[in-house]
Amino acid sequence: MRVVVFHQGALGDFLLALSAFEGWCEPRAGLIVDFWSKREHVSLLSGKEYLGDFYSLDGLLIPSLFDDVLWEKVPLPEFLLNADQVFIFGQEGSRTVAERLKARTGGKVDWLRSFPLPGCGEAHVLDSIHNQLARLRPPCRRKWGMTRVTPSLSATSAANKLLQGLGLKDARPVLVHPGSGGTKKIWPLKNWRNLLNWIENELSVPVILSRGPADDRLKEFCRLMTTEEKPVISGLPLVELAAVLSLCSAYIGCDSGVSHLAAACGTPSLVIFGPTDPCVWGPKAANVYSLKRTWAEAEIFDWNMDVEPGEPDGEVALNLRELLAGRRIKQ
Repeated sequence: MRVVVFHQGALGDFLLALSAFEGWCEPRAGLIVDFWSKREHVSLLSGKEYLGDFYSLDGLLIPSLFDDVLWEKVPLPEFLLNADQVFIFGQEGSRTVAERLKARTGGKVDWLRSFPLPGCGEAHVLDSIHNQLARLRPPCRRKWGMTRVTPSLSATSAANKLLQGLGLKDARPVLVHPGSGGTKKIWPLKNWRNLLNWIENELSVPVILSRGPADDRLKEFCRLMTTEEKPVISGLPLVELAAVLSLCSAYIGCDSGVSHLAAACGTPSLVIFGPTDPCVWGPKAANVYSLKRTWAEAEIFDWNMDVEPGEPDGEVALNLRELLAGRRIKQ
């Protein structure tokens, strides 16, 4: 059986959708899954037994499917025509694409809402997707968790060379990723500064700061936080970032795609949630502890390098100690 999965969302959404989808895949021997998605996201799936081909989101096909005239005439590629089943993940806008493709392919296309609507009562994003899949195409495995990303040998080698170049050969650093694609999700920077200062003074563990492509507003903060003992990394391909995460002793971040990636890599992780609910959006893995905090949006970038760092959030500091000691934190 050959299945096509369409997903054009962010990294965290992709990993959550994949985690639920793998529950549907598991009972089906010989299943091949082609991905019509972002190349960098699909690159993380190297080594998955079900992984088939990759197809780009670029081109005229998707815009044509949204057009009220062109959708009936645009040529469909062979990978869609030859598929046994097509799953379109997305929100309401992508339902149109799914319905039109379903009409053009004889009914083998299903649309799945990639995350629940506010107030719908779903306990978790994975529950929402899992339940939709179970209704559409049973059987669907009932026990599941976060998908596992296993970096390739070449990516791991590149990550080791990177750490060696940063003076961290044979070290197991803590990776701190303070940013998020959603600005409101960023834990206030003064809190990050307090925590980084505490780690530097109280814990004998090296630290790496990570800055992603959506973190332009954190560029100056990361520059000022960077020292020889606390370097910053940015611009890494996802496969290499995954390999770096797999070599770390712990990870700490906000609600972001990188936090979901750390969870998928099996890295002991502490994720700080603010406006979003970890019971709905949190990585669902035994190696992750999610902590809920509240803050005003005006606090996020309100920090002053001229003011001495204060005490860190006590629960965050304690939980980080627990992770580094190899103890599992009760959620």
